[in-house]
Amino acid sequence: MKPQIKAIYLSVKNMKRAVKFYEDIFDTPVSSFDKRMSSFDFDYISLLLFDPSADNEKTTIGNNVVPNIEVEDINRMLEIIKEKNSKIIMPLEKVENYLIFQAEDPEGNVIEFYQIKG
Repeated sequence: MKPQIKAIYLSVKNMKRAVKFYEDIFDTPVSSFDKRMSSFDFDYISLLLFDPSADNEKTTIGNNVVPNIEVEDINRMLEIIKEKNSKIIMPLEKVENYLIFQAEDPEGNVIEFYQIKG
C-alpha cells in the first residue's frame, strides 16, 4: 500500500473558537468535538483540531501547516473570511489557472483557499 494522507491536524489554543470558525468556513458541523481533539471528516481526509494544552504538551501554535482548500466561489469565501475579521496574509491573486488567497484562522494558522479558473 502506498502512503496516503488521511488526516491533517492544526494546533489550536481555543477549541470552541476554532471549531466555530471551521464550521462556518466548511458550512458543516464538526464531526466530533472534544476539548483535546475535534475533527471534520470529509470523503478522503479529516481535518483535526488539536489543543496541545490538554496533554500538557508544548507546541508552536500557528503556521505549522498550510491547508489548501478548494472552493467553488473564491469571492464568496473571501467575504466570509473578512466577515470573521481574519487577517488576509496573501491577497487574492491569479496564479496560472488558479485564484488564490491566504488568511489566518483565529488560532494563528495560515490557510489557503483556491478556485480553479479555466
